[in-house]
Amino acid sequence: MKHHIIYNPAAQGGGSRAVLDKVCARLKEAGREYEVHETMYRGHARDIAAGLPAGEEELIVVGGDGTFHEVLNGLAAPEKMRIALIPAGTGNDFCVAADISFDPDAAMAPVLRGDVKPVDYIDFSGKRCLNAGGMGMDVDVLERCARGSAKGRLKYLRSLIASLFAFRGCDVRLSVNGKVYSEKALLAAVCNGDRIGGGIRICPQAKVDDGKLEVVLVPQLKFSGMVRAFIALMRGKILSFPQTLHFYCEEAEIFPDRARTVQLDGELYKDCRVLDAKVVHGLQIYR
Repeated sequence: MKHHIIYNPAAQGGGSRAVLDKVCARLKEAGREYEVHETMYRGHARDIAAGLPAGEEELIVVGGDGTFHEVLNGLAAPEKMRIALIPAGTGNDFCVAADISFDPDAAMAPVLRGDVKPVDYIDFSGKRCLNAGGMGMDVDVLERCARGSAKGRLKYLRSLIASLFAFRGCDVRLSVNGKVYSEKALLAAVCNGDRIGGGIRICPQAKVDDGKLEVVLVPQLKFSGMVRAFIALMRGKILSFPQTLHFYCEEAEIFPDRARTVQLDGELYKDCRVLDAKVVHGLQIYR
């Protein structure tokens, strides 16, 4: 069976080329047939995945969380694919959560062994999300990142600090486990993985293969409380913060006060009126 490789040359500021070279070298050494599909524009990974030949079940993705997100949403039947995620992005949050090595040789070892294990993903009203989705301050941070000139994790940290001073929260209604909660939220997130923003541990105990989602809602606070919440978040202790709401579930709905921009795996979607989240189990990942 041929391995199809979807490769994002822009990942790691072009450093992903070295990762691709190692992936191809391992396949050549193993005598495997492969074909490289290079992305040329935003959304191209989704288009490539949608156009893969029927019956081709082996897929290797070289890129970051955004590339993985595009591929997952392009596949017509993701449960029929065997997918290797080779981290070559800035944050690589899902790969950390799924215990996928950042070393390309080690990440390719399960592919060559045929070692596939199921993981979960989130279905947000037909949009698929591997790691986490939400609304609130995390979206404000990402929008600031898009406008800023800094790079990588420094850019995210600068935007996070700026958002801490400027973001004023959003009114949401959360429906989960048969109960409804109304809050002005600093952050409302549905998580499959344990971290966001390139290593911020929002749900330290989350597992990507337990058939459960974790919902985290941090209410808007006075500035001193926001600073304490920010420190707790950066220390991976936001779930211990007294005002935080935290739930395990298989599905949840978050209704904002108006149409708002949301983020799924760090990708922004405008004019969302509800985050309707359901866990989907059985995505076959090499790890």
